[in-house]
Amino acid sequence: MLAIVVPAYKPQFFQLALNSIEAQTDKNFQCYIFDDAAPEEIKSISDNFPKFHYMRFNENMGRVDLIGHWHRCLGFVKEEWVWLFSDDDIMEPNCVEEFYKTLYLHPEATVFRFARSVIDANGQITEASRAIKNETSLEFLKSRLEGKGSCLPDHIFNWKKLKEANNGFVNFPLAWCSDDATWCLLGKIHKIIAIPSAIVQIRNSGINITCMRDRKNVKTKLRASMLFYLWCIQNFDLSLSHKLKFVKIFSEYAHILYFFQPPLFRSPVFVLAMLLAPIHRLYSIFKRSVRHIK
Repeated sequence: MLAIVVPAYKPQFFQLALNSIEAQTDKNFQCYIFDDAAPEEIKSISDNFPKFHYMRFNENMGRVDLIGHWHRCLGFVKEEWVWLFSDDDIMEPNCVEEFYKTLYLHPEATVFRFARSVIDANGQITEASRAIKNETSLEFLKSRLEGKGSCLPDHIFNWKKLKEANNGFVNFPLAWCSDDATWCLLGKIHKIIAIPSAIVQIRNSGINITCMRDRKNVKTKLRASMLFYLWCIQNFDLSLSHKLKFVKIFSEYAHILYFFQPPLFRSPVFVLAMLLAPIHRLYSIFKRSVRHIK
């Protein structure tokens, strides 16, 4: 059976998210709402959905350890399949139905991926859904490096298999790239299976982690991207083009961090270090570079 797990904190679009869960054509799921010491509105909104399970935590763990908070929530879930959904996104009414249809065709799979579109704070589509297909982990990684969207709420995964493989989510700061690494890990054997006939609407509202562009958060995202790069090198045979795309990501973050200073991360020395240095030295090279960003 499927568990739809909603770690809740932001009340702004929470009602809409729960409405979309309640509107599923296939009701064969349990919905769990885990209140991360949020404002009172979260409970009052949850009370409108008595069939959903509600639990409040007294400690706001998501602010300091998002992966720890996810694991805390999943510790109360008994179902084999988990959909870790956001408190501000929207699922189309046929999502659960299409998941079970696809699972019947691919009973060996451990992770499934919905099509996705992006909406703004007003619910207007800013990025239409793209065609998706079954992918190996390396194909999925390549598509992410090419800028093709993916995120946590458009995936359903086998929680039991994930615990066996890694004892939970791959952990990077801010959980940045943690979902991508986790899907790659689960998809290693049986691919990441696409559900193109149902769409999840990801809300880019300006108040979630993806939209945080202050100096501190960008530095943390840069560090997490580097750790993700090291993780990929250790787990996959990356081509030169893959490595160059990672360097491009680091360059973009560095450009955000400082505008008038020399673009350190685009220098030939940094690029060569990223591509040629032994794995155990890459992170130390990166940390020394980041210290120049005041």
